[in-house]
Amino acid sequence: MVALDETGPTTMKGNFLIRTAGYWTSAGDAIAIVDAPSDQSSGMNDAFRLSEAHAQDLHAVVATLRQRFPGAKIALVGTSRGTISVGNVLQREPHLADAYVLTSPVTIAARGERGLSGMHWDLGATPVLVVSNENDACRVSPFNAARALAEDSRLQFLAVSSSERGGARANECGAKAPHGFLGIETQVLSAVSRWLAGPGSVGTPPH
Repeated sequence: MVALDETGPTTMKGNFLIRTAGYWTSAGDAIAIVDAPSDQSSGMNDAFRLSEAHAQDLHAVVATLRQRFPGAKIALVGTSRGTISVGNVLQREPHLADAYVLTSPVTIAARGERGLSGMHWDLGATPVLVVSNENDACRVSPFNAARALAEDSRLQFLAVSSSERGGARANECGAKAPHGFLGIETQVLSAVSRWLAGPGSVGTPPH
C-alpha cells in the first residue's frame, strides 16, 4: 500500500516506480500513482489484483487521465506485484491504454498467490514491454520466467544487468536490489522512454 496523501506517497518510497517518478515529471510527463482502494486498506492480494473490480478501478483512472490530458499517450506501468494489476487489464481490456510496461514481473505462484503464472495474452498490435534484470534473485520474478512470459505472448523484452544491492542483507524481492534496478534506474527508464516513443525496438540493453 502506497498510502497517498495530499503530498504524495507516505510509504513504499523506495519502490522503483515511486522513487524514479521525478524522471518523468522532469521530462514534462504527467504521472498517476495508483494506491489500494479503501476496502483493501491492508494491501492488495493477487486475487484482488486479478479481479474485475480492480480492472474497473484502473479503467476509471485512465478515463480521468484522458479527460485531464486530452490527446496524451497513456501507458500503464507496473513493477513487481504491480505487474499483476497491469496484466489483469491486458487480459480484460487491452486497448484501455496506449502502451503497457511490466518491470520485474511476478511470474511464479507462491504462498497461495498466483501472480502472472499461467497467464497468456493474445494482444496483436497492443504495445507491451517486459523488463527484467538478469540478476533478479527474487524467487517469484526470475529473469528466465520473465523472458518466457514475453516470448509466449509475443511481447517486447528488454534484458538488463546489474548486481548492486542496498546492503549485504538486502531483500532480493525489494527495491534496493537487482529486482528494483538499483544503480541502473536512469538507464532503464531511458530505454523505456525510447520504447514508448516508438514501440517496436528496445535498443541496446543497459548494463
